[in-house]
Amino acid sequence: MLLQSGQNLVVNATRLTLNLHYPTIPGFRGEPDTSVFLLNAAGKVGGDSDFIFYNQPATPNRSVVLNVAAQGSTVTIDLALIPESVSKIAVTLVIDGEDSIAGLRGLALDAPGIARFEPETHGRSEKALIVAEIYRHGGNWKLRALGQGFNGGLEPLALNYGVDIASPPADAPLAAPAASSGAERSPAAAPTSVTPSRNAASAAAPTVSLEKKLEAKAPRLVSLAKNATVSLSKHRLNDIKARVAFVLDASGSMTKQFKQGNVQAVLDRIAVLAVQFDDDGSMDVWGFAERHAKYPDVTLDNLDGYIDAIRTGGKRGWLELLPGLGGTNNEPPVMEEVVDTFRHSDLPVYVVFITDGGISKTRQIKEAIRRSANYPIFWKFVGLGGSNYGILENLDDFSDRRIDNSNFFAIDDFAKMSSERLYDLLLEEFRQWYDAAKADRVF
Repeated sequence: MLLQSGQNLVVNATRLTLNLHYPTIPGFRGEPDTSVFLLNAAGKVGGDSDFIFYNQPATPNRSVVLNVAAQGSTVTIDLALIPESVSKIAVTLVIDGEDSIAGLRGLALDAPGIARFEPETHGRSEKALIVAEIYRHGGNWKLRALGQGFNGGLEPLALNYGVDIASPPADAPLAAPAASSGAERSPAAAPTSVTPSRNAASAAAPTVSLEKKLEAKAPRLVSLAKNATVSLSKHRLNDIKARVAFVLDASGSMTKQFKQGNVQAVLDRIAVLAVQFDDDGSMDVWGFAERHAKYPDVTLDNLDGYIDAIRTGGKRGWLELLPGLGGTNNEPPVMEEVVDTFRHSDLPVYVVFITDGGISKTRQIKEAIRRSANYPIFWKFVGLGGSNYGILENLDDFSDRRIDNSNFFAIDDFAKMSSERLYDLLLEEFRQWYDAAKADRVF
């Protein structure tokens, strides 16, 4: 099977072999390097042995082994030996040198007997590429083709995954140039220790632009700008223009989330992304329960207290969270209205859909997602302190549509989730959909 970016499949084997081929164009100035990161549920390495690269080519139990050859490498993974603490394995390629991944000719990832993936590299400026991920899902291992670029080289990529890079002293001599064979490198250039709590902020692009947009009208959100920009840079979304929409579950079971201020807090964080994605920073808003309604667009001018305002000042009590919508959840009608609203959009549309679960209308929800896949609409479903998310938890298995245009994650306790982690989860898979949708001429 020839995989497209964002596509995934179940790995029906306990031993997986991945062959990376990366021939370079004539005159290429650099050395491609394969690295593998074993990541926990927070997306970070747990220790030194979870980072496999040219100076550490295998885990202690040889569950992951890296072999490097001329213009290629092989990663062998024994899934039966991977610790339960590892949720995901990221296979990456980094250019050590002046050139970018655009200098790779015919880049391909082969999983013999399973699939092949050929990421597009033409015209790209990034020096690192997250080629693919192997991740746990519903008791199985799955392989996801990514081709996600990352600005900077090995150091910022490693920092992103929680690796602590030891810098040489300022007066230390420069390391000798790497041998053209790409085999052993100078230890001075290698990451020497791992600190799971290491923040990736030093690898991010400057936050001044987004901060300036927020300073004048929403200074209380400036503290979120840094975390948002780190994630935007990590997912190659700094320069993307998009419309943003927010769909809110207002069924009775959401009462706790409303009372605790979590709904407003999530809206605040989405508003920061809306400011980045669209110069006017406006965001379409819907609420739904048994029925649904469209509310005034959110902007930085009306963001403070917005949720209380649409509840008529917050004075209606808690039996009906939003006036006139009822108390039970009914997702398909509001989803269909969102599709009809944005089907002719000239910009990609990023829809954040908040729910606490109780999902039962599987067929109608799949039909709305399937129809929206023909238009420039990406759904980010967020479970907020609930359960029984139904079809939303199995979107990876929903292949009967033009393009994969949806992603889901759940937050058990909003108060315990850092803004850094939240933005990473919010932006996950948006860039892959964007690239695939453009290639398929969805917009």
